[in-house]
Amino acid sequence: MFNENATAKLAHVGRRAIAVTRIYDVLLNPAGVAALGYAQPYANDRTNLYPGLRAPVPESFSTALRAWLTPILQGNGMLAAGQAIQRDSSFFSVVTTASGELLPIQCIPHYDSIDPNLLAAVIYLCDTRFCGTSFYRHRRTGYEEITAENQANYRLALDHDMRTHGAPPRQYMNGDSLLFETTFSNPLKFNSAIVYPGRILHAGNIRSPFVPPRDPSEWRLTITALLEVGSL
Repeated sequence: MFNENATAKLAHVGRRAIAVTRIYDVLLNPAGVAALGYAQPYANDRTNLYPGLRAPVPESFSTALRAWLTPILQGNGMLAAGQAIQRDSSFFSVVTTASGELLPIQCIPHYDSIDPNLLAAVIYLCDTRFCGTSFYRHRRTGYEEITAENQANYRLALDHDMRTHGAPPRQYMNGDSLLFETTFSNPLKFNSAIVYPGRILHAGNIRSPFVPPRDPSEWRLTITALLEVGSL
């Protein structure tokens, strides 16, 4: 399922030199995995703020993903030799929410967790009509990742921003804004992936105005995963 000869490149982004890994030629049969994704029964996931539809990947895919990705990240230092990806929550994901229907919180970069042992990954199963993923720095605080130590201050600063400047425009993040500046932008390439800490500020690059897809040929299809790291 996964390509044992995939090319992995480590990058360090922002002032904090946060490690992220880009991987190319991820799947041996990406068209087949994409076809599986197109065939899934999708639903809104009300447990989070993802602006679209999701469907769980098969458990066999998750098992293979963890086994394949762990040695790659051990090899480049994102994981220590004694660490492994032990659990994951992975979904086929399709952005479907129109720009004008976004909530304010969906119009700024987000972080998945303050847990230092949580990584996130995106596998791109769409073509370059669409865009990739970017990482951001909050201008007021300079924060690039949100941790247990700075989360409360970040929320206070963000609230101050909103009271000072008003809600952000109803559009997806796609580069610098009044409140955030880009630290690194990863272009989309079919059958590539990016892996990053779940606490880094990030957002998918979605052009504005975004109009919901009319059929699967217009889907920005990805696999999004949250990866729990633990000791061997």
